[in-house]
Amino acid sequence: MSTPTTKTIEITVSPEGATSIKTTGFTGGSCRDATRDLERALGVSGRETLLPEFYAQTQSGERLQQGS
Repeated sequence: MSTPTTKTIEITVSPEGATSIKTTGFTGGSCRDATRDLERALGVSGRETLLPEFYAQTQSGERLQQGS
């Protein structure tokens, strides 16, 4: 049995007021679900950088695929 991974959401606000959100410990699209309300509240929009964890298998064994 694997040990649970700590899930972290890091919000950074630059001196100029630019805001970014970074997640760790999430797999698949769960990071988007976890940050959706934060992004709306902070007005964060724009570029999204997907880390390798986004493409990792979820605990249920499902695998997300990009494209059709």
